[in-house]
Amino acid sequence: CELVPAGEVAIRSVSVAADASLVVATNNHGTAFVWKLGRAHDLTTQFEPHHKLQAHSTYILKCLLSPDVKWLATMSADHTANIWDTSTFELSKTLVGHQRWVWDGVFSADSAYLVTASSDQTARLWDLDKGET
Repeated sequence: CELVPAGEVAIRSVSVAADASLVVATNNHGTAFVWKLGRAHDLTTQFEPHHKLQAHSTYILKCLLSPDVKWLATMSADHTANIWDTSTFELSKTLVGHQRWVWDGVFSADSAYLVTASSDQTARLWDLDKGET
């Protein structure tokens, strides 16, 4: 199966849910594409388009689904990480504090924290309940 969500626009990051329920791909235009994963009768994997969101105004450098699949984190060249509620794909929080591009991130095993890494030479530990470091 080949997914081509936006033609000529480069896909920058992909994340698959731990429970294999969702796949997210993000691109250089700040757009996130979400598909539901399923199995056909012949046991082949099926991708069902689920949601498209304009997550940032510029490059999304990394997308990441939380271990409990409750959150989608998008890290961007706009110096922020956005946290999206996967039940509605509404923006829950914008994590502001880095001075340069936010390149990477990882959720804690309990999905309560996110660590982000930036080209400002810092890593930040965010409490997602509070949206603070």
